[in-house]
Amino acid sequence: MKYGLIAAVIVVMALFYFMSQSNKADAERLKQAEVAHQQRLEQNRVDEEKAKKSLEAQRIQTEKARALKAEQDELNSQKQAKEFEQARQAKIQAGLKKIEDKIKAEAFDAASIQFRNQKGNCGEVNAKNRYGGYVGFKRYIYDPQTDYVRIEGEANGYTPSLVIDALWKIECE
Repeated sequence: MKYGLIAAVIVVMALFYFMSQSNKADAERLKQAEVAHQQRLEQNRVDEEKAKKSLEAQRIQTEKARALKAEQDELNSQKQAKEFEQARQAKIQAGLKKIEDKIKAEAFDAASIQFRNQKGNCGEVNAKNRYGGYVGFKRYIYDPQTDYVRIEGEANGYTPSLVIDALWKIECE
């Protein structure tokens, strides 16, 4: 019995030893699993930060692209406005040149003609007379429908001041 009791104690001790070894292995596996879990959490945090930075970079890039497009649109708009204004000015200058040429064609000394206060189809003209002296600035009104220039004056071929006054109020003001 003594030997049976010793054998039972040895078996119980062996059982406790193997259970202790199994618990140590389980604890080690649990510790490794916890370390792996912590590493996954850290990697997820790093990935999340990278994703945030990437999204921020994309947002900044999109904002830059929008700002660049808006700036380009503004430049294009300014360019179109400038081109439109230049075309409008060229059209006005062409109209004034046509009127000036029409007046010069009928003048005694075309080279001496002076223009001022030109606006649209109206303005003032000064020219030399047959004696070589300037007559003073006279108002003119061009009628594009009839292609006729009315010049203020009392002489034959000119339009009286009263008529020019009335037409000036309608056409030029």
